[in-house]
Amino acid sequence: MTNEIKVMQDDEIKVMTKEFIRLKDATMNNVIKMGEILIKVKESLPHGKFGEWLENEVDFSQRTANQLMKITREFGSNSQAISNLDSTKLYLLAELPVDDREDFMNENDLQNISTREMKERIKDYKKNVNDFWNIVDRTLDENTYEIFVDELKPFPNHDFYFPEMKGRNYLNFLTSIEKYGIIQPVIITRDNTIISGHQRVRACKDLGIVTIPAHYLHSENKRNYSLNDLLLDDFLSSNFHTRTSIFWLAVAWREFYFGDKEKSQEYMDKFVNEGDEIDKKLDDWMEEKRQEIAQLKAKHN
Repeated sequence: MTNEIKVMQDDEIKVMTKEFIRLKDATMNNVIKMGEILIKVKESLPHGKFGEWLENEVDFSQRTANQLMKITREFGSNSQAISNLDSTKLYLLAELPVDDREDFMNENDLQNISTREMKERIKDYKKNVNDFWNIVDRTLDENTYEIFVDELKPFPNHDFYFPEMKGRNYLNFLTSIEKYGIIQPVIITRDNTIISGHQRVRACKDLGIVTIPAHYLHSENKRNYSLNDLLLDDFLSSNFHTRTSIFWLAVAWREFYFGDKEKSQEYMDKFVNEGDEIDKKLDDWMEEKRQEIAQLKAKHN
């Protein structure tokens, strides 16, 4: 029974040998198929015999065979997208994590760049990707962390984009935090840069509060932003929740950097021309609610 199985394997290997030589001399579109044959032959031969088969039967180096097998294992049946790339570029592409390959392919014209240039771009890409996911969470962390206020860093030039709270508004804000604490955690990066919550952090410092609840920034980066662009986009978007004129300012900045500059000007004009009126309406509404609450307390007392 053992000899019969051995003969069947030998026959299969002879067929695969002929097929491999044919593929080797054909177009590089057959790289995946060649890799499949190499894997099958390697699995069929006794340990240590694969190298001999490569040298004696198909005149192929071990290094190149390893590359083709890696390409096949990494890309498998999904070969259509990489069918026009030569084996060296495919091997380089296989060095990237699966989650990053599509992004890299979308960002680079792989057919029309040299192998040397592709190596350099992959090197830069890996560095940038590592920097990116060291700062931003790829997977959502639902935990809330108490972070020392003094360890937090403001978003670069944050006061260029948005003014600080002043006067009665800030005094009311301080009173609220002193009485109720921080209700909404701030959002920070893994290097402790504040994305949302500069005024809450400022208030904690003024009140002598040592720590502040925080969530870490999470993003799937579906728009393929650079790290700086993603952080700026999230920083601006974090002000969309406000009912004050700051909302229009935030929208204006976001359109300016990531959207329509004409719309940006429209929103900026609205902030400049109607901002005081918008903020006054909110102040009046808040004062009305304060009086209603005071009246309710007086009745219960």
